[in-house]
Amino acid sequence: MAQKQYSKVVWPGFSNAPAPRHIAKVGRNEPCPCGSGKKYKDCHEREGTAFLEKLARQEDKKRLREVRQHLKEKGVPWYKRIFVRL
Repeated sequence: MAQKQYSKVVWPGFSNAPAPRHIAKVGRNEPCPCGSGKKYKDCHEREGTAFLEKLARQEDKKRLREVRQHLKEKGVPWYKRIFVRL
């Protein structure tokens, strides 16, 4: 007997695919994005893309907090705000 196919439930505004990260490309002689004032090659270049990915994650978290705060001010209930994705 054939098995039944069930579809997955996807909440509105939510997907299983991770959102693409926009990692800034920094030249060797440009100022470091950490704000130290040093050149990137003298500051964080040795860490490779890990540092830039960390900055991208921090920016994503900051934007998500701002969006959720805006929704809170508009009166959107908490159980709808937690599923918001950028």
